[in-house]
Amino acid sequence: MPFENRIVCGRDTLVIAVFLVFCLLLELPLVHPHDRPIPMQIVTLSNGTSVVVKELLLDHEYIPDHKQLCPSSLLIGLCLLVPLGVLGVATYLAPKPGEAASFLRGFMLTMACTVALTDLMKNYIGYLRPFIYGACGFDPVTRKCTHPAADAHKSFPSGHSSLSFCSMLFTSLFLLRKVAAQPVKISSCLGMQDFTNVALLLALSPLLLAFWIASSRVRDNAHHPADVVFGSFIGSGWAIFWYARYFGPIQKGEEMSVVSSSDPPHRDDDAVLMVPP
Repeated sequence: MPFENRIVCGRDTLVIAVFLVFCLLLELPLVHPHDRPIPMQIVTLSNGTSVVVKELLLDHEYIPDHKQLCPSSLLIGLCLLVPLGVLGVATYLAPKPGEAASFLRGFMLTMACTVALTDLMKNYIGYLRPFIYGACGFDPVTRKCTHPAADAHKSFPSGHSSLSFCSMLFTSLFLLRKVAAQPVKISSCLGMQDFTNVALLLALSPLLLAFWIASSRVRDNAHHPADVVFGSFIGSGWAIFWYARYFGPIQKGEEMSVVSSSDPPHRDDDAVLMVPP
């Protein structure tokens, strides 16, 4: 166990943690998003009066973050507590050498890449949220916004969707691997019953949570449907990529092994590699 702790807290894990912190700093409002013009139509009436007609898809009610179905604080809590809680329970019930280190490294890289790509795209595209008129205090008389609203220019892609799918899909893939390695059978009065299908459905429950978070963004008028779909695609893509990097395909009976490089086994930067069964 001390050797396992050194692997978890080794040099590779610390470097990845620093990279994650750097990517999280991109969330700070250091760069102003692309200043996309506010769309409007000028309609001239028969009496010569000009009237401003708003884009209806961008004139939805603005719901503050703390009143949304999944506020940012809840999103961060779920995306951290659910994966780490699953890892803690799995490590306690069925520990395997190198598994905790692989999970933490893959999970942190998934989060880092998802946050970085999502935020860079948000700032570069500057797509308007469905509540842009209310957020910027649009004045139909002057035809201008009365106050800045940089966040209202960060609709595409959805950060809630990308973050929830990268976190929950990575967790579900990890649980599916555990179930595939050891099918669930329980003895009852009717004999041995196979509950593997039930366990597989439970392993997908974090992914269902991600679907709820992503769907809530459309219901709260915080994002367009396309924002949610593409954000979910980004998070899912990174989750699959880094899961495959550290765990490989889900196969029955697959085992994890800690294999050191040419360095002696007491070094902190020992590599955690996959050994095919």
